[in-house]
Amino acid sequence: MNLPPREHGTYALLLALDAPASIRAGWLGVFTFPPGSYVYCGSAFGPGGLRARLERHARASGALHWHIDYLRRAARLVDWFWTANARAECRWARALIDAGGQVIVPHFGSSDCCNRCPSHLLYSPEPVVLSAILEKA
Repeated sequence: MNLPPREHGTYALLLALDAPASIRAGWLGVFTFPPGSYVYCGSAFGPGGLRARLERHARASGALHWHIDYLRRAARLVDWFWTANARAECRWARALIDAGGQVIVPHFGSSDCCNRCPSHLLYSPEPVVLSAILEKA
């Protein structure tokens, strides 16, 4: 996986879950996550930008702050995709839905979304190639 810059931007995490798991997603509650591929779309506009955020997600440790932190404890990081200096998470989430991505947990990562996205976490029972979907979005 290519190391992102310290600039701000948008990222997508591709995660794999090998077996069903019951996982708490913060205040959203406990959900059963089926095995398969998960793509989480997020943004990194805080200190350290994309590099700091993706390094944190790669470690999968530390405080449980965001919804993705809970899933990340159970799911394996497979790949990531990012773009610097752009807010694209909603556009990417919609592109993933259009490509057949399923919402498992409504409002996961999008509880404060001003575009009313159903979720910023999409599921596929099949493997996903991030670049094939997100480069076109």
